[in-house]
Amino acid sequence: MKRFIILMFSFFIAGSAVAAEAGGPMLISIDSPAFRKLVIATPSIQAVGTINDAQGKKLVEEGSQELTRLLVFSGFFAPLAEGAYAGAWSQFTASRKTKESTDWVSDSKGLSGEEYVQWRALGVEALTVAALTEEPGKGLVLSFKTIDVSRGKEILAKQFTRITDYKATIRQYADYLLEAYTGKSGIFNSRIVFVARKAKGAQKQIYMSDFDGSNVQAITEGEYPHLSPSWSPDGRYIAFTSYEFKNPELFIYDTQTRIKRRLTNNLGLDSGANFSSDGKWIAYTSSRGDDTDIFMTSPQGIGKKLLIEGSGLDVDPKFSPDGKHIAFVSGRFGNPHIFVAGLEKGDTPKVTGDKRLTYAGWYNATPNWSPDSDKIVFAGYDKDINRWDAFLMNPDGSQLERLTLKNGDNESPSFSPNGQLIAFQSNRIGDGNGKAQGNLWIMNRDGSNQHKLTVPGFYDIAAPMWSSNRKNQ
Repeated sequence: MKRFIILMFSFFIAGSAVAAEAGGPMLISIDSPAFRKLVIATPSIQAVGTINDAQGKKLVEEGSQELTRLLVFSGFFAPLAEGAYAGAWSQFTASRKTKESTDWVSDSKGLSGEEYVQWRALGVEALTVAALTEEPGKGLVLSFKTIDVSRGKEILAKQFTRITDYKATIRQYADYLLEAYTGKSGIFNSRIVFVARKAKGAQKQIYMSDFDGSNVQAITEGEYPHLSPSWSPDGRYIAFTSYEFKNPELFIYDTQTRIKRRLTNNLGLDSGANFSSDGKWIAYTSSRGDDTDIFMTSPQGIGKKLLIEGSGLDVDPKFSPDGKHIAFVSGRFGNPHIFVAGLEKGDTPKVTGDKRLTYAGWYNATPNWSPDSDKIVFAGYDKDINRWDAFLMNPDGSQLERLTLKNGDNESPSFSPNGQLIAFQSNRIGDGNGKAQGNLWIMNRDGSNQHKLTVPGFYDIAAPMWSSNRKNQ
C-alpha cells in the first residue's frame, strides 16, 4: 500500500497543470499553456451542537452552495457535486467526530494514506471542510480548513467569530482560498461601477454593484447624463463626468458618506478622470478652445496642470498601478490609437516621453492596466467587420492578443483586482454576430469562459470599471 501511494503521488505531480512549490500550496496559473481548473470538493458545513441563530442556519443550509458558486465564478476551480463523494465524506466525518471533540475541523490533521488514495481516486485535488458552533461570548464560530489532497496536508485554515452576515464570511474565506492557490488577492470583496439606462430614451446614470452584478446601488440620478466612472486606488471614491450643469464637469463620489462634490468648473469640456496609483492626483481630458489635452489636478481640485499636450486629440488617460507610466489615446497621427508615456518620480507626475503602442485597427480606445502593470487591455474597432473587440498587449505594444471575435461589439474592458478576470460591455445576441443592447460580461484574461452577468432592471449597461479589493470597501 505504501509503495502504491508513493507511485500515485509521483504520477500526480508529473501530470498536473498546476505548479507545486516545495512545502507550499499549489499555484494555479491561468497564463500557463497547461492550465486547467482545480477539482475541489466543498461538502456541506457541519453544525456542531444546536444552532439557533438565523445566520447560522443559513450557513448550514446555504454556505457550501455559496462557496461553490464563488469558486466557479473565479474561473480557477471545478467543484464536484456532493453526491460524487458522499461515501468518502461520510467516512471522513465519522473518523473525526468524537464525543470529546466539538471542533473536529481544527482537530483534523489532514488525510491519512488510505484517505488520500480514496479521495484521489474520485479525482479530488482539494477538500474544503467546515464546522459551525454557537458559543457564549463569541456568537457563531465558523472553522474552515482546506486540505491539499495531493499531499494529504492542509494548506489553509481560518476561523471566523461573531458572524452577522454569512455571505460576507463565505466571501472572505473564498478570497483566502483563491490567494492560496493563485498567489493573487481575491476578488469577492470588490465592486464594479458602470453606466446604465433603466429605459430606452432615459438618461445614462452611474451605478455600483458587487463583483457579480448583485447588490446594485445608484450613484447618480436626475435628468442629466453622468458618464465615465473611475475608482480611486483604495476603492472608496468614484470620479465621473456629469452634465448636471449642462457643461461636462468632473465630480467625485464618496461611497462611504454617499456625498458627491464638484471637482472642476471650467468653460471647456472636462471628462474621463483617472486616479494616480497613490491617489494624490487625477488625470483627465479637457477641451479648451481648439485643443483637447490631458490635465491633472488633486482630488481636492487644487493645482491643475497640463500633463500631456499634442498636435491632435489626447484623451482617456490611465495611470499604471506601479506609478511608472500613463496610457492614453491620441489622434496626433490621424485615427485614435493607444500611446504610453513614462512618468518621473516626485511629488508631481511629469511625463518623460511617449510611444505609440497600436498600429492595427481603425480606432483604439479605453486602455486599462492590469494590477501588476504588466498588461494593457483595450477596445479596438475593426472596420473590415464593423465590430468593436477587446484586445490585450504588453505595455510596449508587443504580444497583441484578440480576446473577443464575431460576437457583437465588445468594449470598455477592465481588469479584476487580481488581474485574472476582465469585465467588459457586450451587445452580442447569444453566440451569434447580432447586436442588441449592451450588457455586463466577464471573461478570463486569456479570453476564455466568457459569460454574461445577471443585472436586472436595466435597458442597457456600458463602461464597467472594476475596483480594488480593499478592506475599507
